[in-house]
Amino acid sequence: MKKLLLSIVLAGFALGVKAQPAADNTFFWSVNAGATIYQHSGESQVGLPSGGLYLGRWLMKPLAFRLAVDADMVPSYRQTGSASSLFLFGSAEFMWDINATFFHVYNKNFLYPIPVYPLIGLGVVYRPEYEFDGGTVGSENDFQAMLGFNLPVRIGTKWDLFLEYKCFFLPQSFDGSRGDNFMHNVTLGLTHRMTNDPFHRHTEFESRNTQEDWFVGFGAGVSFSSFEFENAGNLDARLYNPTPEIIVGRNYSNVWTIRFELSGFLARERAIKELVVSPDGASFSEELRVGKWYAFNSLHTDFMVNLSHLLNFRRGVKWNFLPYMGAGPVWRYQAKPVFTIGADAGFMARRYLDNLGDFYIDLKYIIVPPRVAGGTGPSGSIFGVGYPMLTVGYLHNFGHSTTRYRMPVNSTIN
Repeated sequence: MKKLLLSIVLAGFALGVKAQPAADNTFFWSVNAGATIYQHSGESQVGLPSGGLYLGRWLMKPLAFRLAVDADMVPSYRQTGSASSLFLFGSAEFMWDINATFFHVYNKNFLYPIPVYPLIGLGVVYRPEYEFDGGTVGSENDFQAMLGFNLPVRIGTKWDLFLEYKCFFLPQSFDGSRGDNFMHNVTLGLTHRMTNDPFHRHTEFESRNTQEDWFVGFGAGVSFSSFEFENAGNLDARLYNPTPEIIVGRNYSNVWTIRFELSGFLARERAIKELVVSPDGASFSEELRVGKWYAFNSLHTDFMVNLSHLLNFRRGVKWNFLPYMGAGPVWRYQAKPVFTIGADAGFMARRYLDNLGDFYIDLKYIIVPPRVAGGTGPSGSIFGVGYPMLTVGYLHNFGHSTTRYRMPVNSTIN
């Protein structure tokens, strides 16, 4: 799963580069420094310093992608006093320009009316080994997700000063913790843009009117509660469940689409094989104990690339093929609710029906921290727990849909 996520991230970055006009250099890099608050097991520790280094690119006017490396010096769960440990974070992050999405405004020195760029990211965290009470605490690495915001102020033709907040969601057991586990970074930094006009980020066939190219969708299908795909062929494990979904999104150009999707609803914990002794005690047999049923939801933001129009927009193309990746909050309903961040990747095939509607088939995989699903799979890997889903549904388009389909030049409309 690590290799799959890395491949999707690199492919998305490469497609973003390819989808931009050659003369429109929208790369940027950032550096920042500040402090961190580490919350774990009901306690809090303050650490100094905290810093990061980022390389990014505006894929289109409302959306940027960046690769981020963050480092924090803060006491570990087992440390007290002035002792600190190093925590390293590697993330793939998306940055959203709300003003360009909804208000279509030109921002000068200060963003308005919404002064921040929301951030969402996914990656890994690493803590090296350290000495504690005469012994050695081994190194750890794990899955992490991030939510935050970036507040930029333009101070030069190619420079921004920014205040940034990030909340890293860590697994509950990471670093020996015994409960909710968060790392809060507050930093000041500088961004250098390769062009002095960062708000002129138009691609060909990009939607120009904020009221156009929106859609909603409704679908249903089947999901599988996967623990490294164990018992995928065994229906007695009851790991297959019906799953509905609700979609709201927009086609920003002939290449880029962003959607918000609510998925999930039903799942089961891992089915375990147990040895059962016969009534006379003379023999043993293996029986499958079905896992506990539970309800959950995943609200993920997906960034989609339209392969059908990637190289050039072609009129009359009714099938559109869109690989995508995304992330967002995941929560499980129970006496003590579980709330965390998950990531997803998938492939949608969308078929034009008429000016208002599309039929779609969607295959996705939502990866979640094991505590959402009640545990890990056979190997214990944190990347092996998730929900493959296959759904079909209908998309209803609002206003003009100039970016998804155009009639051939010589066609007639009945």
